[in-house]
Amino acid sequence: MTAEHTIVAERDDVRAPDGATAEELRAAGISWAVDSTVIVDGVDVRVPPGTVTGLLGPNGSGKSSLLRAVAGTTRPDGGAVTLGQDDLLSMRRKDRARRVAVVEQESTTDVPMTVLDVVLLGRTPHRPAPDDEDRALDALGTVGMAELAGRDWHTLSGGERQRVHLARALTQQPRLLLLDEPTNHLDIRYQLTLLNVVRNLRVTTLAALHDLNLAAAYCDRLVVLDGGRVAAAGPTEEVLVPEVVRAVFGVDCDVQPHPRTGRPVLTFSPLPESP
Repeated sequence: MTAEHTIVAERDDVRAPDGATAEELRAAGISWAVDSTVIVDGVDVRVPPGTVTGLLGPNGSGKSSLLRAVAGTTRPDGGAVTLGQDDLLSMRRKDRARRVAVVEQESTTDVPMTVLDVVLLGRTPHRPAPDDEDRALDALGTVGMAELAGRDWHTLSGGERQRVHLARALTQQPRLLLLDEPTNHLDIRYQLTLLNVVRNLRVTTLAALHDLNLAAAYCDRLVVLDGGRVAAAGPTEEVLVPEVVRAVFGVDCDVQPHPRTGRPVLTFSPLPESP
């Protein structure tokens, strides 16, 4: 049995936080262009139920554009996106919002809001329920922000806002979680805390990440983009190898097992100069 099959076998019947069986994400042949420039070029992505797949690649490789296409916020020029048996791209926006939550790199508003108000926006796609506020407070507790529920949103730091946005996404009770550079603005403690929370959610998750070592520590699978195309995809240990890192990122690396977890740890060095 391969490493990939082992991951799937362990999580075939994983349950999302609301008790539903987690569903597989499949994106096939996703393409998107601006004018004559192709940004995403026939990309296939598969995220097994309840697992975390990291989306890696240099700046400008198409990571954020692919996430927006999967989320349906940008209509791709071609391709299909399914979650379980549901065609996400053909759904009405409100129906899709009951299944998919997105945490973007930057999101702000000029409207005066408390932290709790922002998190309660996650309940917008659902019918109002007596426990909406309790769900929001629980989500804030999960990301370590419960004590700031009454604080003015605009007074938060960038890292605090990122954690609040994850709480908002959790309050949405999604079947699919899409994260665009979720560790931006976070110090190392909260980078680890946030990704640990995401991994333990057992929600099918696709996350664009900048840090290869964070991806190595928390992702079950990886998809590496280069120039809008898939350069490598598969289980983390099979993708984060020196040959792939050198070809895509233009640096040499050594890979060693983490002394506590056994997960890959990458050490980087510049390529030798040509004679």
